[in-house]
Amino acid sequence: MAYASGVQLSGLAGIVGAAVGGYIGFTQAADVSNLTPISGALILGGVGLVAGSAGAFLLKSLMQFAIYIVLVAVLAYVFQHQIESLTGINPVAATLNFLGDLGLPVKSATKTLVTDPS
Repeated sequence: MAYASGVQLSGLAGIVGAAVGGYIGFTQAADVSNLTPISGALILGGVGLVAGSAGAFLLKSLMQFAIYIVLVAVLAYVFQHQIESLTGINPVAATLNFLGDLGLPVKSATKTLVTDPS
């Protein structure tokens, strides 16, 4: 049901993409190829329709994925001591060490974010 909530956004993005593609196709068809302006507008308008609606759908899906990552990170931070007692690994310290090994400047945040269980 969450994916059905963005139908209007995808439709609007598709219409905008079709309008932009149609305009570019109409004005540039004769310069780029031997197409008539109407043919160029129809072809690039169709491409713009598909690309616009697909792009809006993918962006919405990526934002939902990012929200889930943030929610998991908050849960790992709040329950870091319970997770450490179950697994023997502090998830916040492990994540910060991994990000630091990738080259991100997060080593100084380890002292602040990794709390003592007592």
